[in-house]
Amino acid sequence: MKNFIKFQVLAILCLLWISQVSAQPGRGLNRGAITRFYDTTTVETVSGEITKIDTARSGYGRFPGIILNLKNKKQETKIYLAPLWYLNQEKLQFKTGKSITVTGSKVTYQNKPLIITKDFNYNKKKNTIRNENGSPVWAGKRMGPGRGRRWR
Repeated sequence: MKNFIKFQVLAILCLLWISQVSAQPGRGLNRGAITRFYDTTTVETVSGEITKIDTARSGYGRFPGIILNLKNKKQETKIYLAPLWYLNQEKLQFKTGKSITVTGSKVTYQNKPLIITKDFNYNKKKNTIRNENGSPVWAGKRMGPGRGRRWR
């Protein structure tokens, strides 16, 4: 009987260890690397022409984020829009040479200035990416294509 109890305890410990080792960190709500830098006290609006469209790791797992280079008479600014999957879902496509007006939080990311988009006007349409607190509009929805998880 003692051997059976020892076996059960050992089996439970093994299962707990296996579940801990194989667990993957979840994305959680609003936990992207760039999202954490959003600061409601540094919100500003910039306008200009899109000179370059890049993708960058956004902190949402395998989904890259879209970064625009925006040039106006004063300066060139990098703008973080949103994860690519979200922009595709909203059927938003950007082209160099087009003008855009972006409102967002100006922060320093990797020692460079970056504006994290709250909302923007593009092709005569206003698009909202974040609420007044900086939480993305997709927070609480499934993140990315496919079945994924549903956050409530």
